[in-house]
Amino acid sequence: MGLKASVIATLDAMLSCLPPKRRHNTVFASNATLAFRRNGISDRTIRRHAAILQECGLLVRRDSSNRKRFCRQNRTEGTALRFGFDLSPLFQRFRELVDLAAEAVRKNDQIAYLKTKIRAAANEILRTDPDNSDATMAIRALRRNLSLEDCQNLLASLDIEARDIEQPYECTDAREEKMSDSHGQIVRHHHNSSKENIDIKDPSQSKMPPSRSEAPKITIQEILSACPEAAQFSLSPVKTMSDVVSHARTLAPMLGIDSRNYQDAQERLGIEGAALTVWAVMQFHEKIQKVGAYFRSITSGKNSAGFVPEQLVRRLSRT
Repeated sequence: MGLKASVIATLDAMLSCLPPKRRHNTVFASNATLAFRRNGISDRTIRRHAAILQECGLLVRRDSSNRKRFCRQNRTEGTALRFGFDLSPLFQRFRELVDLAAEAVRKNDQIAYLKTKIRAAANEILRTDPDNSDATMAIRALRRNLSLEDCQNLLASLDIEARDIEQPYECTDAREEKMSDSHGQIVRHHHNSSKENIDIKDPSQSKMPPSRSEAPKITIQEILSACPEAAQFSLSPVKTMSDVVSHARTLAPMLGIDSRNYQDAQERLGIEGAALTVWAVMQFHEKIQKVGAYFRSITSGKNSAGFVPEQLVRRLSRT
């Protein structure tokens, strides 16, 4: 959509001013409040960002005669006049934005892969031909901010044999150990911390920390109460764990959590555990620099030992 990070940060500040339980999507916060939540940017910048967001079709600015933002209710007729930043268009385009976010993640992954491939191919050429100009220029070009098309053209400029360095990708886990050929159909994985062999045929049960099984079952009301940030993005009422899981899969790409990381989380924590983690992370994502890396760390990385999603959600409800 061509939005800069600073404009998105202002939109995030507006969203933070919406109450979790509401019947409207209008922001009544003053420019001073928004500036405070944006670390002191100027009124002029707030107005400029609001104009950009309106041009992109993400909000509608409804001004009162005195430029104040407020709500006037008619209790007799059950109607209201609301003056402020109406974010209804943002919520109406929610699915579209999720798809755009997922596409951006996919494209960035592809660019990163092609850059690695270009560097490997160029180095292979320079090993046998140190004066090769195409390979030298390719390595220099990698310093720039390249588009997907740029990377494809750059790779095409290199020798075809040198570019042929790829191998078939096999989705395996380094922690998995195959037994002898006669027992190859029974694959078990060795958990470093517990020394237990767990059958990985059931992804929802594999890599499950022992402490999770002891955690009390969490209720839908607890989830909604502890994670209002995630709940407000749902286009339909969340009434069952199936709704929680479905909504988490929609939120994940918005947060920068790619499909591989989410799949790893499901294998370790189970389907519901991975979904609960997404809901919890959504609640404090603005405090995290790289949400995708943080999610991977606590669900399947070095900080995942003993991590229990239910406990994280319950801690949020007490804050």
